[in-house]
Amino acid sequence: MIPLMKPRGFSIASAQSRDTLDKANTRDTLDTSQSRDTLDTAQSRDTLDTCMAVVRYRTNLKVERLGVCSTWLSTLPINHPVELWCEPGSFYFPTDTPLIMVGPGTGCAPFRSLIQERGSSQEMVLFYGCRSEREDYFFREEWEGVERLRVITAFSRDQEHKVYVQHRIAEHSGLVWEMLERGACIYVAGSSNQMPGQVRAAFTTAVSTQAGLATDNAEQWIEGLVKSKRYQTETW
Repeated sequence: MIPLMKPRGFSIASAQSRDTLDKANTRDTLDTSQSRDTLDTAQSRDTLDTCMAVVRYRTNLKVERLGVCSTWLSTLPINHPVELWCEPGSFYFPTDTPLIMVGPGTGCAPFRSLIQERGSSQEMVLFYGCRSEREDYFFREEWEGVERLRVITAFSRDQEHKVYVQHRIAEHSGLVWEMLERGACIYVAGSSNQMPGQVRAAFTTAVSTQAGLATDNAEQWIEGLVKSKRYQTETW
């Protein structure tokens, strides 16, 4: 009478050349009835990384809620085995154009994989957001050493007013438009709640402002990017 718990999916956060997968842009699905392997940085072709946040919050009635899978995984000892399988992701990354990536929180996972694979050979801009620079800035030291990567950050709780990735997109609308004119593709990954719509609105405003288009025309221009696969999203 009680249905089986659904498997949990996490984006792979390490490069194709550093694991045994045949394809890039895949997601690994963890079976919550099994155990969990270490999430240490991938060091060989038979390991991979994920980027996962432990879900823990209180309801409006102050009742604590814990994520079933993430909490369970966080309690397992290092090197404890877990069953998983891989499924193709939805992103397609061309090799000959600039890339604009938006990955707040654990949404940065597929982009970390891409950056490891191509960061020194392809122009990339990553809009990365999290609550606190000191506590949540994943992979900072790793990204600072990537030659053709620019990371634009939004730390929402490090000042009195909240700052999110969509605000940074608006602030850098000139850069966004210049890259789009050169054929850049846009990728958005992360929470499927309000973020994707707010990010798309920010890109629409950037196009409207920089290209001198009416809002309706700018929206149609962005929709054209979607139809041509130059604007892709993967949210959960």
